[in-house]
Amino acid sequence: MENNGEPRAQSKRTDLETVLDFCLEIGRRMIEAGANTERVQLAIARVATAYRLTDFSVNLISGHLSIGAHDAEGNYASRQGAVGAAGIHLLRLRQLNRLCYLVVDQTPPPEQLRLKLETASNVREMPDVLIMVARVLALSCLCVLFGGSWREVIAVAITAAGMHYLMLLMEKTGIDHLVVNAITMFLATALVIAMKMLGFSENVPVVLITVSMLVIPGIPLVNAVRNLLCGNEMNGILQILKVTIETLALGVGIYVALWIFGMREGMDDAVVTTLSDPVLLILLAFGASTFFGFVFRIAPRDLWIAGLGGVLTRIVLIVMTQFTQTRLVYITVAAIAASLYAELWAQRRRDPSTYFLYPAIVPLIPGDLFYYALVGIYRQDRTMFETNALSCLLVLTGMSIGFVISSIIAHQIRRRRHIRVVKTNKTRTGS
Repeated sequence: MENNGEPRAQSKRTDLETVLDFCLEIGRRMIEAGANTERVQLAIARVATAYRLTDFSVNLISGHLSIGAHDAEGNYASRQGAVGAAGIHLLRLRQLNRLCYLVVDQTPPPEQLRLKLETASNVREMPDVLIMVARVLALSCLCVLFGGSWREVIAVAITAAGMHYLMLLMEKTGIDHLVVNAITMFLATALVIAMKMLGFSENVPVVLITVSMLVIPGIPLVNAVRNLLCGNEMNGILQILKVTIETLALGVGIYVALWIFGMREGMDDAVVTTLSDPVLLILLAFGASTFFGFVFRIAPRDLWIAGLGGVLTRIVLIVMTQFTQTRLVYITVAAIAASLYAELWAQRRRDPSTYFLYPAIVPLIPGDLFYYALVGIYRQDRTMFETNALSCLLVLTGMSIGFVISSIIAHQIRRRRHIRVVKTNKTRTGS
């Protein structure tokens, strides 16, 4: 009997390790597809609970994911591994999130988990040329928003297309991301200056602000501040440091190009204005969020949802700025609106809220403030740097506070709905 029992214990231990292997790999892939820390921890915890694992722990710090748990018989196992650079591939993230729900609902045999994971990860990829066109159209909307003329829009389109293929080329060579950022912005700035010298474009700052939105890590920085406010302080601090270094690399590229081509005078004199026509602002928000939704790899049939999210955010901004000019207040309210919009769609579809949130917050990303803070460093203008850096910090803080508040509201709604379902089931069963 003892010999018969030993294989069963070994089998249980193998199941534990198989489940942890699955948790580690799906967590890794979700992060690389753009999931925030909370989403990954929640998804892995649900899977572990479905397989009756206890003393479960998951830690994600600076690109390293570790997981440990006991099974029902007291066996312990752990898994750990590196996580690749986070990107944004919302369709893959949605598929992985749905797989988590399926696993929790059905708890298939552990040996089937790997195949299901590979199936969920195998999503249709859009051709690079379509992604490039979507980036160009999204940035064109932003260029008009920043007051650019048709000349600047064309300059943005040419520069954005070149940046897209340049980044693809350098990523294939395995060059460090910081070097990629610096080289990309140096060549982009040089191209913009060349077009100005040829009389093709007049306003260099507008074009540079717009194309820098293609590489400025706005969403990662939002997630970093969100982690700080949600109790993931270590992750938040490390992410902020990483994003700051990446942003400085962009600044180095811009600085060197401006210095080489002697464009300081042009940068000092240029004025960047923002549109005030509410109808045009709403139309541009729809276009920018829709096209960025495509860039973020949202399913084509859901692009209208992405566009409407941007419209809602812009409308809230327009309305709120009529009542207050306090940046922290109107950004927070707009972020709450965008986040609740995403949460409602997420509940309806059983998809991650991130899938709907990222396109909706495009009107909030402070790309112009990032840029002006960098220009302040270039000009050695302390007041300009501090003013824009502080404004940028207020925007990010307001967005994060809005996300936290909406998450609390959504959690309470889900909790009350769950309580109602439990009470209804008890009434039906007569218990």
